[in-house]
Amino acid sequence: MKRIHCALVIIILFSSCKIFYPDRLFKADRDFKLSDSMKVAKEYVIRSGDLLSIGVFSNNGYELIDVLGKENTSFSSLNYIVKEDGFALLPLLDSVFLSGNTIGDAENLLQKKYSYYFVNPFVRIEVTNRRVYVYRGRLGAAEITLDKENMNLLEILAKAGGIPPGGRADHIRILRGDLKDPKVFDIDLSTVEGMMKANLNVEANDVIYIQTLLTPNDVLVQITPVLTLISSLILITYSIITLTK
Repeated sequence: MKRIHCALVIIILFSSCKIFYPDRLFKADRDFKLSDSMKVAKEYVIRSGDLLSIGVFSNNGYELIDVLGKENTSFSSLNYIVKEDGFALLPLLDSVFLSGNTIGDAENLLQKKYSYYFVNPFVRIEVTNRRVYVYRGRLGAAEITLDKENMNLLEILAKAGGIPPGGRADHIRILRGDLKDPKVFDIDLSTVEGMMKANLNVEANDVIYIQTLLTPNDVLVQITPVLTLISSLILITYSIITLTK
């Protein structure tokens, strides 16, 4: 009889382990060290896989005539990919190594190279595929494009639809850098003080996770299998006791 009771307790304990939050992402052990500083680079650094929109204008951009696109425009619509080796294949210049350069440095580099073909060229570069990824609990995820420099967390959350119902404004987790060894930050936006303490700027490829609370329906869905198991074990135990009398 004691063995049956022990088995029942063990099965219940193991069955209920993490049962209430099976879909929670990016959990960390209690001894996991979170990063303290959220400093971001002042200017974005170009990397492999970036999609660059490059405009080359003559006469220091005075007339804003795109000499590559041959159109009167404020910016070129032509896009160029930075390949795995860090080079981008550009008109007239063939392959140019751009990986590791800031946008400003890359613009200066291309201005010098295009000066062999145009008078006082003016170059503008935009990285069109800089994104962050926002996970909003059961409402799914959103891919947000960074359409300007130094966008902050509040702007990203606004673009993603805000804090979802049941979302915890006091527990927003940001993963940054190599996902094999990321820097992890916990942000509290539930108070003005928490917002002021946090450096809210985001970087390209940041992963932002908004933890959500369980609703009564979620609890019911999660514990139903456990209750079913307990009921079955009680029935089996009762049957064994009845048969052994």
